[in-house]
Amino acid sequence: MKRHVLAAVLFAAAVTPAAAYTSYVKPNEFWVVEPEVQIEGSYATQFFTPSIALGDSLTVLNPDGQRISADRIAVTAGGTTELHAELARGGTYRISTGEVAGQVANLVGENGAWRVLGANETPAEGAQTTTLQTITVADTYVTRGAANRTAVDQNIGRLALHPVTHPNQVLVSQGFQVQLLFDGQPMANSAVVIYAAGDAETKLDRYVVTDAAGNATFTFDGPGTYIIAARHRADMPAGSPAAVGSYTTTLTFEALDQLYAETEIREAPAPDDRRARTPPRRRVGRPDL
Repeated sequence: MKRHVLAAVLFAAAVTPAAAYTSYVKPNEFWVVEPEVQIEGSYATQFFTPSIALGDSLTVLNPDGQRISADRIAVTAGGTTELHAELARGGTYRISTGEVAGQVANLVGENGAWRVLGANETPAEGAQTTTLQTITVADTYVTRGAANRTAVDQNIGRLALHPVTHPNQVLVSQGFQVQLLFDGQPMANSAVVIYAAGDAETKLDRYVVTDAAGNATFTFDGPGTYIIAARHRADMPAGSPAAVGSYTTTLTFEALDQLYAETEIREAPAPDDRRARTPPRRRVGRPDL
């Protein structure tokens, strides 16, 4: 009970003012043999049950940390964004939404707390007001052949979950260490929550508080697919659409009983050959959230 109360307190200043969905991206496999991967992305209130599609702006970074094009991205009627990418080279790839900016909300301060102003509502004279915008990032990593860290060690967004343990080499027996950063600086004494498949995003009883260096180490009851989430509220840079940003960053990964075997990957086919066998890229516009 005490742990749940502490997590709720630590998250109170970070969550969005209304009931929120949390974004995730999840591959069909975290360690692939064939030179391709399928990615599912969505906003959800329960992991990993899709509710609202992410849109079609997913980014794929290759093992050199360079952005590459996906072969197909499609927003589905079922509430998911589906991405297909070819992994021509061996190494670790990163799939990320990048920073996604949400709508701007008008807030009013009442009784020591903030609430969203209703439509056409005018705040009381002298009431404190501000504006808030949600900024979200969802990441995952996929390895083919042998793991490397180039894409892993690139920070995306102001609020970053930087894996210290390689995210495709997480062992149940050893745990998973990450460093939480904001604007490149370690965030101490901040809660990072971990969810298992099937958990609701409101389930806050499993979390780790970062140390002075921003590090948090997670342990597991068993193997499976997990997601960790960090949230933080901070002033936005000058010129931003809102005064305050409500930042949420998630990382989806797999905890293993034993590591996958690393293998050598043959050199990719010549570009002409790849074009001949690659289906045309398809994008479908996302619905408004």
